[in-house]
Amino acid sequence: MLKIVLILGIITLSLSIDVVDDYDIESYLGDWFEVASSPWVHTTFEKNGFCNRARYGVLTTGDLSVYNIQRDGAGDGPIKSIDGYARIPDPKQKAKLKVFLNGGQVGGGDYWIIELGPVINNEYQWVIVSEPEMLFMWVLSRNPQQYREDYEDYVKDRVSALGFNSVLNKYVPRFFDKCVPYDD
Repeated sequence: MLKIVLILGIITLSLSIDVVDDYDIESYLGDWFEVASSPWVHTTFEKNGFCNRARYGVLTTGDLSVYNIQRDGAGDGPIKSIDGYARIPDPKQKAKLKVFLNGGQVGGGDYWIIELGPVINNEYQWVIVSEPEMLFMWVLSRNPQQYREDYEDYVKDRVSALGFNSVLNKYVPRFFDKCVPYDD
């Protein structure tokens, strides 16, 4: 079993991923719901997380504020949250951000915007995010129900075509139908 996991890891690490050429940061800000992610996310970064949501804003420094919130263990479980900021290290590659979460990885984690959905009411409707090794993958949406109805089939196909189809990084849906709303 360990050999299989190592081989899959090597295959995954040999892939490369492109990011979007450009995007409108203002259309990226606001609330996002995690409608899918890779299994790796579920076992290491957001363990036992339900109803995951991210909120992005702009800080006076020009960096982006990051606030992640989730329910622990179930859709009505206790709230867990973490905050921090995201920085664009190279203005020529705006889609390759570094995220610094309080209590998180030293040096920041890679947050690469690899595909964006349509803009409606000045907001992107969905996004696929990953990092250079392609182990962590998130699909975020403005509205989980609308995503399921209008975009999910297309995005699932795109995720697979981009190389997210191994046991470690495949598309795993997240659901919001039993979530207790957050008070903010």
